[in-house]
Amino acid sequence: MSAGRYFDGYWCEAVARSVDLADTWRLSAQRTPSPEHALAWLREQALHLAHALGHGPPVGGTAEVFREWAADHAYQRIQLAALASGQPISANACGPDRIHGQGRDIEVLYSLSARPIHRDATTRHLLRTL
Repeated sequence: MSAGRYFDGYWCEAVARSVDLADTWRLSAQRTPSPEHALAWLREQALHLAHALGHGPPVGGTAEVFREWAADHAYQRIQLAALASGQPISANACGPDRIHGQGRDIEVLYSLSARPIHRDATTRHLLRTL
């Protein structure tokens, strides 16, 4: 399936979710023109998150999950093929984090994801309004 023929790019997001607080925060988002650009954006965000979250436990912590994912090029080739064929992809890690104003550590799920933007009339209209 050719990405140019069926998709109007790829939507990428970095989000944090807390079940304890019943809240979601969009950390970053980007529309990219190709699955390769989407994966490059996800790698950049993974390294950024790993650096920002580096205060946690050094082995097996949230930061380490994102460092390992960013370095796993073999797995990323599998994800690239899935994304190019129209499947969404993600990299996720969960761990304790300190949220401003909470005074305690809470569980936070950090998620990096990319999905194709399917070409249809509604999508084209939304993209024109951005």
